[in-house]
Amino acid sequence: MTDIIIITNNPKVSEKYPNISSHVEGSVSDVFIAVRDAVHKGARIVSHPLSGAIEPYKSVAISKSYGELDMVSLQIIENAIAAVEDFRVIDLDIIEGVIKCTTS
Repeated sequence: MTDIIIITNNPKVSEKYPNISSHVEGSVSDVFIAVRDAVHKGARIVSHPLSGAIEPYKSVAISKSYGELDMVSLQIIENAIAAVEDFRVIDLDIIEGVIKCTTS
């Protein structure tokens, strides 16, 4: 039996690993928030949230057993949440640049 839980918004992951996954309806940000909530309860991050593709699906493995608040896991997930917002800002900047170039 595995010692992890997978928090995911990817239906394929949920279907393949129904006994060890927790499905989140929503975006990558919603997955990261669910991971952060679990970390606050004492879970530890097992797979880095920013590994692999970012959108539209994400799966993060966390420890099945809970202990004291793991500050390293908390910092990792907080940085991942901030990175998603950074990606949104970068995307907006790129599109604004394209619009300026095509309307000038």
